[in-house]
Amino acid sequence: MTQPTERPGAVLTRLLLGNRVQQAVHVAARYGLADLLADGPRSVPDLAAAANLHAGALGRLLRVLASFDVFAERDDGRYELTPVAELLRTGTRESRHAFAIWSGHPSYELFGALDYSVQTGKPAFDKVYGCSFYEYLEQHPDVSAVFDQFMARQTAPMGPVLAERDWPDAGTVVDVGGGRGELLAAVLAAHPGLRGVLVDLPHALDGSRETLTRAGVADRCTVSPGDYTESVPRGDIFVLKNIVHGFDDATAARIMAKCRQSMAPGGHILIVEFVIPPGNAPFPGKLMDLLMLVGSEGGRERTEPEFRSLCAEAELELTDIQTTKYAYSVLRAQ
Repeated sequence: MTQPTERPGAVLTRLLLGNRVQQAVHVAARYGLADLLADGPRSVPDLAAAANLHAGALGRLLRVLASFDVFAERDDGRYELTPVAELLRTGTRESRHAFAIWSGHPSYELFGALDYSVQTGKPAFDKVYGCSFYEYLEQHPDVSAVFDQFMARQTAPMGPVLAERDWPDAGTVVDVGGGRGELLAAVLAAHPGLRGVLVDLPHALDGSRETLTRAGVADRCTVSPGDYTESVPRGDIFVLKNIVHGFDDATAARIMAKCRQSMAPGGHILIVEFVIPPGNAPFPGKLMDLLMLVGSEGGRERTEPEFRSLCAEAELELTDIQTTKYAYSVLRAQ
């Protein structure tokens, strides 16, 4: 039997109330409630004491979250983890804790100024905080650390996907803007004949040596602090994950052209980004595109024709696009 379609009014109500649920999840992550329940159910007073929270207010928060399958209340009044709440634990393979933390400050306030960006086409971030996003991160190391952790968790699943591609037996892979190096570490670990160069701004590289050492590839990888918008090291294959979307067309094309100029004969570029599909179906890149609108000057997600145009501007040809199970596409240009 066909399930009844959700009424339009119910759909709109669910969408309009979504920000309240989002912030409830964020607060639960901020105070580590999932970690506190990892060893089993606990009463609200016990949990409140452990988290240094107001017991009555915490009970009201948990009651809401339990109604969305984030935690569950037992018959004896104690709360326990659910499969969804398990994802809020720290240090687990599937953890979404960093994502939940990043959904708070400054992201939440930023989307409150979406109307400014829609009116002007300019990033709301600059208006709300009086500086650019990356200037803000430099001024607030605690926020920068959360952002780096969030980006690392977003990047990690794509490492094995890239590692499974056809790679040459030897050569140098340059990970442009690679942060802590999760992507490059996965590729080098799977292909022992390759060497790597990890290039990013100095603060973004914090923790990269640990990542590379843990993967057993530190002896085959050079960490190169620098501004990749100005220059990139020499190499055979260049990987740019979530780099192109942070810039306007002219700047993105310039970065890609610098990679082309530093590329050994026969080399190529792998661009890992969302490619916006046609049609009305939900797609993660469409919401990411709004984040780029409010967060960065000129940043955007792009369609396939826009990527082809961008490659042409950088004097490159887009030769292949493969969409992965994580919705990201791997675009090859040479």
